[in-house]
Amino acid sequence: MRLRRKHREAEEIPLSSTADIAFLLIVFFLAASALLEMRGVSIPLPKKNAPPMEIEEKNLFRIEINDEGSYLHEGTSMTLEDVRDSAQKAFKENKDLVVVIRPFPDSPTGSVPRLIRMLQQLNIQRVSLAMKKGR
Repeated sequence: MRLRRKHREAEEIPLSSTADIAFLLIVFFLAASALLEMRGVSIPLPKKNAPPMEIEEKNLFRIEINDEGSYLHEGTSMTLEDVRDSAQKAFKENKDLVVVIRPFPDSPTGSVPRLIRMLQQLNIQRVSLAMKKGR
């Protein structure tokens, strides 16, 4: 007597809807990322065909940001609060003041936006930003 063995099909997980789920996830993340507000620092830029500005030396207020994140004004290391006081005093004396920010290449990334926000709170709109060349 021969026993008949039933031929079983291998059990499989249905994968037909995987592509649909992946597509819906992509759409969801694209929509969610569009709703995120990117917070940055708004800087007014000069007009496209504006002539180059000529700025007198007396109107410049230079601030460097070193590799440790310290603010340097006229060779003196300062905290952000000290820079605020100095910039506020200089801006009261000279409304044509232009703040020149020169961060070192390895300065902390948050130091420049903090400085620009502080200057905007003081209503100082004329800001120049240039990277300090490496040593």
